[in-house]
Amino acid sequence: MTKLSARTAGRGRARAAAAVASVAAAAALAACSPAGPVSHSSDSSSSQPATATSAPSSTAPAASAGTPGTQAGPAAGFQLLSMSFVSDQRGFALGTTGCGRERCPALLGTTDGGQTWARLGAPDATAPGPDGRCSAQEVPCVDQVRFATPLIGYAYDPSLYVTTDGGRHWQLRIGNVSSLEAAGGTVVRVASDYPGCGGSQQEIDVAQAGSGTWVPLPAPNLAEICPPVLYRQGQELVLAAYGNPAGGVRANAAISRSDNGGRTWTAAAPDDCGGRDGYASAVALAPPDVLVLLCQHQLPSSSTAPAGEEFGPAWVRVSTDGGASFGPDQTVPFRAASADGFATYQLAAASSGRLLVVETGAGQGQPTSQVLLSEDGGHSWSARLSLTGAARVVLVGYEDPLTGRVAQGDMVWTTGDGGRTWRRDLF
Repeated sequence: MTKLSARTAGRGRARAAAAVASVAAAAALAACSPAGPVSHSSDSSSSQPATATSAPSSTAPAASAGTPGTQAGPAAGFQLLSMSFVSDQRGFALGTTGCGRERCPALLGTTDGGQTWARLGAPDATAPGPDGRCSAQEVPCVDQVRFATPLIGYAYDPSLYVTTDGGRHWQLRIGNVSSLEAAGGTVVRVASDYPGCGGSQQEIDVAQAGSGTWVPLPAPNLAEICPPVLYRQGQELVLAAYGNPAGGVRANAAISRSDNGGRTWTAAAPDDCGGRDGYASAVALAPPDVLVLLCQHQLPSSSTAPAGEEFGPAWVRVSTDGGASFGPDQTVPFRAASADGFATYQLAAASSGRLLVVETGAGQGQPTSQVLLSEDGGHSWSARLSLTGAARVVLVGYEDPLTGRVAQGDMVWTTGDGGRTWRRDLF
């Protein structure tokens, strides 16, 4: 099965802003031992959006009527960091659980599409700190997970661990990796000499899945403070080096593309969000040659705009020729802005028509995320989920044109109809 590449760029954008404030590392986290393995056109009027909180009871109603969630899973206190699915049914979730006074990495696996989960072995590493980042350079730390097959997987960002037995055992590899994607038996990574947003030169490498031999690809050097984010759909690769919207210069992302697995690349160019202050803050890919940009304003659009709406709504631009040209701007509804008028976004695409956007804002101080669905390329949108709480919201994306996932904290929502209805399960 061809897995849709629908990763998000919010983390890269947040890193860029954080890097400008401070590039220095925080104090090292205390190392924790991992738990051992255990056996074992938009239909906007069809329904109202579901709501959820970050910590419901195990008997709380599911996200959509008639779709009950499961009881509590095998990892008490589990909080999600990252997810990876190799098919509609087989997937893995990297998160943290309580470990004395710290939080330690934990890995869960599912073989039934997320309805039940089993505890696996986790890398012998630390977890991100309270600020959501791995900041201790001298201590192995991971924040993301990708599996190439049911057995071969990678935990990374910034350290790199590899498993070849489905997550039961992990090996630490030399080097720092900030972005990694697998498809078709190969793995492509963004590697550097040291982790974080310090402006270090990046190398783009490829390897056979499970191999320790990495071969450099002739990708362009995208000079930004933070490493570029890698997106992949089969042989289609996109590198996006995000700018800093808080700075005094244009925040455009520099984007380079390859349609042959990284053997050749287009010259890096500014994103196609256009306008006086438009910049790309997220990218999504879908077959056969779909590339979608989510664009935001860097500057307030009006001094007379209502409170919380100073920056105006975001918009999407859809390309069906791999980014060579784009369709018109399509506005994303303004639903979850912060008090300062700034919202963050995550983006996924199943096709040029079916798009998912997660829009997050602080509101009255309580983080709120809206999951928005478009089935006509952004012309119209409907709100399908409303999530609250401080836990990280992860737009996992689409596994095929109809199956997609969103997760937060100890919960994961799955859709089997493209995003119209969602089933909630607990880890």
